[in-house]
Amino acid sequence: MLTNPYIVRPIPESNLPGEVNLHPVCRRILAARNVQSMAETDYSLTKLLPPDAIRNLQEAAELLANCFLQDRSILIFGDYDVDGATSTALCIRAMALFGYQNTAYLMPDRFIDGYGLSTSSAQRIVELNPDCVITVDNGISSHDGISLLREHSIDVIVTDHHLPANELPNASVIVDQNAWPDEKQAKNLAGVGVAFYLMLALRKSLRETGWFNQQRVEPNLSCCLDLVAIGTVADLVPLDYNNRVLVNEGLRRIRKGLCAPGVKALIDIAKKQMDKLSSADIGFAIAPRINAAGRLDDMTTGVRCLLSDDETRARLLAGQLDEINRKRRDIQQQMSDEAQQQLASLKDQDLYPQGHLKDRCGIVLYQEGWHEGIVGIVAAKICEKYHRPSIVFARSDDDILKGSGRSIQGIHLRDMLDCVDKRYPGMILKFGGHAMAAGLSLVATSLDQFTEAFHRVIEEIADPSCFSAVIECDGELEQQYLSLDFAQELHNLGPWGQRFPVPSFVGEFQVLGQRVLGGQHLKLVLRPLNSPDEDITTLDAIAFFQPTSILNKPFDRIHIHFELNANRFRGEESLQLLIRDIF
Repeated sequence: MLTNPYIVRPIPESNLPGEVNLHPVCRRILAARNVQSMAETDYSLTKLLPPDAIRNLQEAAELLANCFLQDRSILIFGDYDVDGATSTALCIRAMALFGYQNTAYLMPDRFIDGYGLSTSSAQRIVELNPDCVITVDNGISSHDGISLLREHSIDVIVTDHHLPANELPNASVIVDQNAWPDEKQAKNLAGVGVAFYLMLALRKSLRETGWFNQQRVEPNLSCCLDLVAIGTVADLVPLDYNNRVLVNEGLRRIRKGLCAPGVKALIDIAKKQMDKLSSADIGFAIAPRINAAGRLDDMTTGVRCLLSDDETRARLLAGQLDEINRKRRDIQQQMSDEAQQQLASLKDQDLYPQGHLKDRCGIVLYQEGWHEGIVGIVAAKICEKYHRPSIVFARSDDDILKGSGRSIQGIHLRDMLDCVDKRYPGMILKFGGHAMAAGLSLVATSLDQFTEAFHRVIEEIADPSCFSAVIECDGELEQQYLSLDFAQELHNLGPWGQRFPVPSFVGEFQVLGQRVLGGQHLKLVLRPLNSPDEDITTLDAIAFFQPTSILNKPFDRIHIHFELNANRFRGEESLQLLIRDIF
């Protein structure tokens, strides 16, 4: 049972005009997310930031257009996560729509090549001998690999969204708004968002050259927005207005069935309703199945699924991804259990009542035999539970450890690693990432030194208030709004996601019934605590993956943090409270 305090999201002065016909609770919710006007809820594609607002995009597009005109070979170099897979598939699909087939793609092997365009990846590319390489969702820190390609007279266009090192690589063109501090717009794009904008700019350049004609009809690239939505949601980039436009349109198309056969197959195998698909469904059901390929096997399988135009082939590939994801879950569970055992045995185990580690500003864990592809998920789970920046390592080679970290609001993980690197030059062999997630490698004998340094840097730099895990919510919800219609109204205000959180509320309820589902989920029948005696309305509620102490506790009344959820069963929809926390 959680004892975390909660706060109601503050509602700043909002410019939402008073005469707009908007539900007062919806108005409150939007204002708490800093929506300044109803224009910010207009998600039509005409509202997208124009491509010319993105630095170097036109130069990159012109280079690619010349490749088309000269029939030069183009290779897309991706990344082994969902953002990288969707970016790769999008570029290949878009260029095929433009009527260009002299393309190929290559996905790095997490266990052999490491992250980004490494020298081993570059050597493989040199053997393929393309004329031009486009990196997607990587490349901004790949100095050595890019230099090797340039030595072989291969043009390199970097499209990325990660933060750079102190110097930029020697690429032909770099498209990454985060590479220049003075850039203000489009800094929250995921890698797939940057790739989509490059394809928009390329289409414009090709149009100006007269490339499109009666045989090569200029396409509408909105047909690729299913991939943009999946990659953007999966990569947990902030859903600012521009990203919400992209995700909303992608979801809208998916719900109408206007998506790639591979996307349809993944939705089907995840047992999700296509016409009701949400950003949460992408994050918790679709993305993990694609990601599993890059974690345990080869992300090429994920890209093939997204690229397949044959429904039978797409279902086969989606089935392979689903099976890999099952294996991933088993490995993750074992590693998570072992990580918890380590934390329980820490000498400074003194915990706050909330379960947070009192004397540690950061958590670093390693155990022989842990899987390199799963450490990021375990780090995320540890970070979520203990509300501390967390890094989990696995052995990569005989004497090299590779770690993946996750952080909390207010502590920029990549900057923390940069501080450690400056204090102890050479201890970290390689690192990169952004505020909430980062990766690194180091010599195994340096683990203890790194653990202490990481802890001290955070202790000295971070604001102590960051470590107070406070649940943010939208306050209490009046009983009359506990309805399926209002749940749908909230759904329609989305898409919801990172830094534009789904509406959630707190309240106390009388428990009329409870049972355990599947040995780990708590199913409840509730009634609002202050409802009139004559009101016999009951509410279904569910709390997933609860500890035994919660599952076995008989409740008379319960204080919960919840979302309104439309539950579909046997073709019928009903309201269900999705319980996020029990106080």
